Amino acid sequence: MIKLLTAFWNIMLKRSDQENLPNSNFFLGLVFFFYFLTQLPTGLTISVSVESFLRSFVIDAVLLGLWLKLLVEAFSSQGYFRRSLTALFGTGAIFNIIASPLIILFSSYLQAENLSDFENGGFPIILTMAFLFIAIWSLVIMAHIFSKVMRKPNYSMLVAFSYLIVNFFIQSLASGL
Repeated sequence: MIKLLTAFWNIMLKRSDQENLPNSNFFLGLVFFFYFLTQLPTGLTISVSVESFLRSFVIDAVLLGLWLKLLVEAFSSQGYFRRSLTALFGTGAIFNIIASPLIILFSSYLQAENLSDFENGGFPIILTMAFLFIAIWSLVIMAHIFSKVMRKPNYSMLVAFSYLIVNFFIQSLASGL
């Protein structure tokens, strides 16, 4: 287990890529399960309902899989699909563990504070900076994983950022349902 966590951590530090991960459906399913478990604390804390959290999670997971499938088809790198999806879910789970306390704290500030207090500096800037750092780091790692699939790392950051925009747009549409 330590070797697998180390493999994900090395991907997050850009020391290696998804080629070091097992290429198995069982491992993908196991990592997906842990990805789901790491989203539970924040998802249930900030979501309006369990149904809302589950809908958001399913949309995120399906969209990530479809986005990756489009990339591997477009760049004829189908052999990277399973390992890349495993890498995205595994690194996502670790990012969830790192970011969960910040998200829960952020959520508690939003619930407790009056919005006018934000204008008067009532919100800790260090919390915002930490959350921003983790979000940017996550985007860079997603681009790192996509770059291997695309075989053209020049555009991988644009593709990762485009995924986030599409995900945000679809999640916004779905929350209106």
